[in-house]
Amino acid sequence: MAVETSISKAQQHMGQYNRTLTRAGKIAREPALLFAVGGSVVLLALFLFLPLGKVLAMPGLADWLAYFETPRFVKATLNSLFMAVISTASATVLGFVFAYAVTYVEVPGSRFFRIIGLLPLMSPPFVTGLAFILLFGRRGLITWTLLGLRPDIYGWKGLWAVQTFAFFPTAYLSISSVLKAAGSSLEFAAVNLGARRWRVFRDIVLPLATPGIAGAALLVASEVLADFGNPMLIAGDFTVLATESYLELITNWSPARAAVLSTVLLVPALAVFLVQRSIVERRSFVTVTGKPIQGGRVGPAPWLKWGLAAFCLVVALFVVAIYGVILVCAFVKTWGADFTLTAYHFVMAVVHGKELVNSVMLSAMAAAFSALFTVVLAYVVQFKQVPGKAALDFAAVLPSAVPGTVLGIGYILAFNSGPLAMTGTALIIVTFMVFHYMAVGYRTASGMLKQIDRGIEEASTNLGAHSLRSFWSVMLPLMKPAFTTGLLYTFIRSMNSVSGPVFLISPSWKLASVSIINLADHGYWGQASSLGVAVVGSIFVVLGLARFILGEKVRLFEM
Repeated sequence: MAVETSISKAQQHMGQYNRTLTRAGKIAREPALLFAVGGSVVLLALFLFLPLGKVLAMPGLADWLAYFETPRFVKATLNSLFMAVISTASATVLGFVFAYAVTYVEVPGSRFFRIIGLLPLMSPPFVTGLAFILLFGRRGLITWTLLGLRPDIYGWKGLWAVQTFAFFPTAYLSISSVLKAAGSSLEFAAVNLGARRWRVFRDIVLPLATPGIAGAALLVASEVLADFGNPMLIAGDFTVLATESYLELITNWSPARAAVLSTVLLVPALAVFLVQRSIVERRSFVTVTGKPIQGGRVGPAPWLKWGLAAFCLVVALFVVAIYGVILVCAFVKTWGADFTLTAYHFVMAVVHGKELVNSVMLSAMAAAFSALFTVVLAYVVQFKQVPGKAALDFAAVLPSAVPGTVLGIGYILAFNSGPLAMTGTALIIVTFMVFHYMAVGYRTASGMLKQIDRGIEEASTNLGAHSLRSFWSVMLPLMKPAFTTGLLYTFIRSMNSVSGPVFLISPSWKLASVSIINLADHGYWGQASSLGVAVVGSIFVVLGLARFILGEKVRLFEM
């Protein structure tokens, strides 16, 4: 029996080996496919794994001992974990209530609330931090101008409030997609059996929403851990790992200590990513769907429905206040003292500065390359029998787990010298943007490819078309929506990026996002607000042009 088992295992290994050789042979006979596979491997190795490897390999034993012996570093670690827990909890709860109200219950004004709920996703998260300073700071519109108070909003409480409002749209978007897919049959069946509305919510709605809530919490936790701009603006003496890494590298020029802090930051970020990948994305959740029964959903009691509408109105008004105060501050002389209208700040920050032009140009370049690269990579992984498909798939989504601070430090360590010296150039910024934000484009393209019948490509191949022609003439037109999504998403995230570019900018290549942080940190709120308005305006202009040119093909966010 043991001999037969060994023979069987040997046959299985041999069969696997032969299949691998067959796949390799097919790749070798198609130069275009060979170039796509080899090029993808080389690019991912150079611009993702090499920087991460540099970060992990830089610290020595003495550097790790210094980390444990430095109370400031240990405190920053605990602070980061603390904020990840409380900000994730509050943002997820806020996102769930908002999603339940506007998506599931469809309270009055839901269309308006959906748009408002997605607005923060179009702007840098740290705009919320700047708005909180303008509203509730020592010269805040509400605290000082209206109430005559001068509170201290800096610290963990202020950071908590800012991160809650900055990241709840992420939770809202994730949860709303699950609630939208849930059918109403179980609700009506429960009501017909005598269940009260509260029990229907507890036993049916909430369990059906569990996948969205879990996924939302993990996404928000990843965003909070990676957040750099808000802690820089409003955390005060409450240090976190992202800001401490920056200070160690830029202020103290201690790459080894910065690498230690980055590695410590990377551990919980990767843990969140792996949990999300193994539990949320791969676990099967059963959701009863189908055509809703006439009359819509059961929903809450009428008084609670109007209470949810009031809640959404308060949240929406607060979001409007955040962007309204940024807009006003951009065009007043001195915030909190002289509200005379002026264009000085806008002219100085936007017209005379190169930051906005640089951001738009580099973000557009990164978006174009990233969209094309992720579409090709998804095509290779999903449609072609190539060795190492699982490894390529993992590498393609891994950047979503890596905080920008970690990857930015990695780029400094990897490309500061040697044959790939790119420090201070536009190329290093564009490369960072491409590989840091490629995951969404890849996931979108992969999801679309899974819905395309393989027979389409097989028919093209049978007619004599090679992989390149088949991809260009057949598959790429079918994947235009995925290409557009990857293009626009990378552009938006690149325009708003600060945690990585803050390490990579140079006097010749300054970016608007980084300048907003620097200006606000030095008290130039008018110019910071002007750049913020210009960034958000540029994003909406690009989205409008894309909508005008492509029409209904633009599906970046569901509204």
